[in-house]
Amino acid sequence: MAKLNAETVKALALELFDYEFTDEAAGSVAHIVGAVANRSRRLHDIGPTGTQPPFGFATLCAEAERLRRNS
Repeated sequence: MAKLNAETVKALALELFDYEFTDEAAGSVAHIVGAVANRSRRLHDIGPTGTQPPFGFATLCAEAERLRRNS
């Protein structure tokens, strides 16, 4: 997989959003996107079977119970 670099980020931002990044900001964006892409390839290893969405009913109930115990 080709790595996203700062020059590509700057070109995409300018072409798609008419936005100009500084060299430093474009480098940061490229690094973040690369890290996210790398992690996303490993999601199948986590085995998310049975996990709840962040605001699912079970998660909200567990958080409410935690808050009740700690107040």
